[in-house]
Amino acid sequence: MNQIVLKSSDDASIKPIIISALKAEQNELKTGILKTKAKISTFEKRYKMSTKEFLKTPAESLPFNEMEAIEWSGEYETLIRLEDELSRLMKIELCS
Repeated sequence: MNQIVLKSSDDASIKPIIISALKAEQNELKTGILKTKAKISTFEKRYKMSTKEFLKTPAESLPFNEMEAIEWSGEYETLIRLEDELSRLMKIELCS
């Protein structure tokens, strides 16, 4: 378990500021996840295959060019990273 201690020279509580910042970051990640899923869905509809199928298919057997494959793969990797970041962020507990 990681623990961070924050101190402020101000008498006012910083807890609401931290909570607000964490929620804002969660919202940013959720927005990014939705946008990335939409891009992935576009590839899946265009090429009539799931991302799982795409990732299992050898590059030389794909019915589209290499740049499309790189972009699709990149979107999938981005989705995994965003979901991981959101998961870790949601596990943060603020202690008083």
